[in-house]
Amino acid sequence: MRRLALVTLLVVGLFGGAFAQDHKEQTGPPPRVAPPATEIRYVSEEGRYSVTLSQQPSLSSQNITAASGDSMVQYMASASLGAGLVMVGYFDYPNTVVFSLDQARNGMVNSLNGTLLDEESISLGGSPGRQVKIAAKTETGMDFIDRARFYDVNRRIYVLQCLVPKSDDGETAAQTCGQFFDSFRVRSGP
Repeated sequence: MRRLALVTLLVVGLFGGAFAQDHKEQTGPPPRVAPPATEIRYVSEEGRYSVTLSQQPSLSSQNITAASGDSMVQYMASASLGAGLVMVGYFDYPNTVVFSLDQARNGMVNSLNGTLLDEESISLGGSPGRQVKIAAKTETGMDFIDRARFYDVNRRIYVLQCLVPKSDDGETAAQTCGQFFDSFRVRSGP
């Protein structure tokens, strides 16, 4: 349950404000995160997406509020990944909201009280997106790395996150998270 609470916190921060950027090199023991032994293709008909996971995900939803005051419902699917967690969240935003990739990044960093380690502009089928890597701590003091991608696809925001303990971060974790991100597909149309 603590993992799911962390995921909820991470995704809610997308509409937040400013941040301080600080780059640090990663050091530590060799990574322990390994690709899952078995995989399933999870398809969300309502979300119009599919993604490869190690198990059937836990599903949840929550009400969120944009900086404009507009209310929306966010839907999430999360699954364990060794000592970490992967998740896909999405929400639709109304015409009254102007979505900003910069504000989404800032909100994610701020909601975690984290440090932005890396950032890259990306796209998904021509839709704009952002990839970030954030270092943060849980309320209990555990250091973790949050690799995230978010996309704005026809007024629907998709947020993919891959969280690993900082002690497990490294090339293997990056590859595992990359495989999760690269398995994500969006179906066009309602």
